[in-house]
Amino acid sequence: MEKVASGIEGFDQVLFGGFPKGRSYLVAGEPGAGKTIFTLQFLLEGLKKNEKTIYISIDEKPEHVIADAEALGWPLQQYLESGLFQIVDVTAHFASAQLGAGGIDIDRIITDVLGFVRNFGATRLVIDPIAPLIFSERHIPEVAEYIRRLIFAIEDNAECTTLLTSYSPVGTDKVSHHGIEEFAASGIIILKLEKLNTKYIRTVRVKKMRGTRVDLSEYSFEILPQRGIVLRQPI
Repeated sequence: MEKVASGIEGFDQVLFGGFPKGRSYLVAGEPGAGKTIFTLQFLLEGLKKNEKTIYISIDEKPEHVIADAEALGWPLQQYLESGLFQIVDVTAHFASAQLGAGGIDIDRIITDVLGFVRNFGATRLVIDPIAPLIFSERHIPEVAEYIRRLIFAIEDNAECTTLLTSYSPVGTDKVSHHGIEEFAASGIIILKLEKLNTKYIRTVRVKKMRGTRVDLSEYSFEILPQRGIVLRQPI
């Protein structure tokens, strides 16, 4: 099976060569664990190889994403201007549902996401997060159906390798906020903030990965300027 380099220092060894190409993978973690940096680093690896990549933002303004990347020394603005990178804000697709004024137009969202990928010719895609957090209780079945259908549609039709982020509720054992993401995705990467003596460390482990051997150890990691996430020793 063809593999796609993650761009994360030390992580491809965990996957025995990288992500199996053309599938969707969930990056789950609580706020501050490093999910967005993980996904941007994955896209940056593709950009360095002249691959076209797309970042779809749902909860954060695109200019904030660009600013955070620039703070790490990653020139995403340069790649935007060169035509290799696109950042797309689809917040408006969920606005009416979040305000309680209507439902989620699942078909429209899926059509638009696949259209972005195909028209641009992207080989790497990030959706951060896969679904907004703020929904009323009545929307929970709709959100679950949207997530399931979107992941299957991307894997069946997009012909790109995709990372999807999801919040892990703090203080629980749940992997994802909505509870469906981990069952539909081809792999699960869990990022955590762990207390070690008097300080906190960040950790990463692979819980599931279809189509490849994986190292199931939990690794500590640092976030460094220019280099981004760098894996350290198992814990």
